[in-house]
Amino acid sequence: MYEAAGQIRLGIEPYLEIRSAKSPAVAPDGELLAYLSDESGTHQIWLRPLAGGAPWRLTDMPEPVGAIAFNPKSRDLLFTMDCGGDERHQLWLVPGASGVPQPLTDDPTVVHVWGCWAPDGQRIAFASNARDREHMDIYVMDMATRAARRVFEGSGYREAVAFFPDGRSLLVADATHAMNDQDLFRLDLESGAREALLPHEGRARYAASRMKKDGSGFFTITDQGREFLSVAFRSATDGTLDWIVDRDGQDIEAVALAPDQNRLAYVANDRGWNRIFVREIAGGVEFEVEGFPAGSVGSVAWLPDGSGLVFPLDGSTSSPDIWRFDIASKQVKRLTDASKAGLDPAGFVEPTLASTKSFDGLEVPFFVYRPRGKAPEGGYPAVVVVHGGPEAQWTPIFRADLQFFLSQGIMVIAPNVRGSTGYGRSYHHLDDKHLRMDSVADLKAVRLWLREQSDVNDDRVAVYGRSYGGFMVLAALTEQPELWKVGIEFYGIANFLTLLETTGPWRRYLRAVEYGDPVADRENLIRFSPIHKIDQIRVPLFMAQGFDDPRVPPGESEMVYSVLRGLGRPVEYLRIPHEGHGFARIENRRTVFGGVARFLREHL
Repeated sequence: MYEAAGQIRLGIEPYLEIRSAKSPAVAPDGELLAYLSDESGTHQIWLRPLAGGAPWRLTDMPEPVGAIAFNPKSRDLLFTMDCGGDERHQLWLVPGASGVPQPLTDDPTVVHVWGCWAPDGQRIAFASNARDREHMDIYVMDMATRAARRVFEGSGYREAVAFFPDGRSLLVADATHAMNDQDLFRLDLESGAREALLPHEGRARYAASRMKKDGSGFFTITDQGREFLSVAFRSATDGTLDWIVDRDGQDIEAVALAPDQNRLAYVANDRGWNRIFVREIAGGVEFEVEGFPAGSVGSVAWLPDGSGLVFPLDGSTSSPDIWRFDIASKQVKRLTDASKAGLDPAGFVEPTLASTKSFDGLEVPFFVYRPRGKAPEGGYPAVVVVHGGPEAQWTPIFRADLQFFLSQGIMVIAPNVRGSTGYGRSYHHLDDKHLRMDSVADLKAVRLWLREQSDVNDDRVAVYGRSYGGFMVLAALTEQPELWKVGIEFYGIANFLTLLETTGPWRRYLRAVEYGDPVADRENLIRFSPIHKIDQIRVPLFMAQGFDDPRVPPGESEMVYSVLRGLGRPVEYLRIPHEGHGFARIENRRTVFGGVARFLREHL
């Protein structure tokens, strides 16, 4: 049993009852805010007057809502929804943000990736694999007739980014090579002609492209020719790329162009925490938006009159909510309040940063969450939690499970091993293909750092991860079995070959770019797959799997459970029906994370 380090011992349930508000969208009249909230148990659309007043729920769909976007000329509100987390999203419309949602697409076997509204609000563009389940084509739908026309057909993955101001062409991001190696092209909607806009050597990413209304060009976030993501302007006149915002050693993760076209708001990644800046484009003068808690800002949007910003904030000690910033007063205000579970956020823990050297001298950063109160005799037990992706970064967002662990006197360590984003292009690619196990060695280095800490009990350390982080758990338990007391993994990769055979066909080759080709790299994929060393796992393992998961299908978890059961090893396995790559329903989160809490109480 673990000690509570002087804290009041509560069950995990109150932590799970802290809900979230995210994905804000402002109606073009500037009077109405739409956002997603899981107040009802799944994420549905809620509305709130921006001037103040009580929010109300717009949708009561049988499944969680995905993306939302207002028509630029009206309150017509588009949203996406899949079935059981299978990621085969359909497009829906709520005319006037009132009344009964209407389906725009209706084929549950097809993936629809939301793209953009036309400037006049009469058409939408999106990507779909209706023609061939392995490839994403581009479609344009006329909103009056609901007729969709395929305007581009090709192999691989691509998305519709934005209409050009004249409405006659589309900006398309083509990820035929990889999700982090894209090409941008202009697609003429009448002739179908393509124009490459930013040809480049090597890899490049593009995100959040924003058009100038006068057609003079567009702003985009890109790392073309550099280590970190920056904001650039691509001129329509001569095709040049001018760098507008470039922060040394920091990625720019979101950008918004003001209605007056003279200012940018952007979000910078400062060692995992986000900061918001407002910048005059012409003179380069900028100021920082201050006054909100530390955390992660997923997007930023201007109010239609340019008077302020709206953004979602998710922090370790702050529930995920929507915030507003007023330009004139320089004041921020929380617009939603998801923290209604009776817990005092003052008791939550903000992490600190640390790092350690790995086997080859590389410095590996990680977050350290220390419980409040004095360490028990013998030191804290600890959980090392590994993010998924692997093309992702651990950032200090609110995690109900981790704050519960901390309340129980368990230290939490969250590393960003090589392959993580946020530390530059070179660091990002240090785990590609044949380098896969170097990231597992980084995890070992972090574990050995824990061994040197006087306030940590070296005999009571768990490893915990989801998705690719689940692979890291299985790899740690098979490669470093002597270092871990228990393991917890959700929908983890056990066998890279079977993963590449069974994952959603529209994403199969994108995963092969990261992990390796199943033919050319077969031997490496076999060597990296934990299933071939699964007999090395001798400590208790807790597993959970959504049975509609299209990314890491249930077969990965099933084979691990079957083999460990056959070997007589201690393993618990929760099969969760009608869930995908994550647990979207509150009742399933209670089941899964309640099981994790009990498992740690019994075994750590």
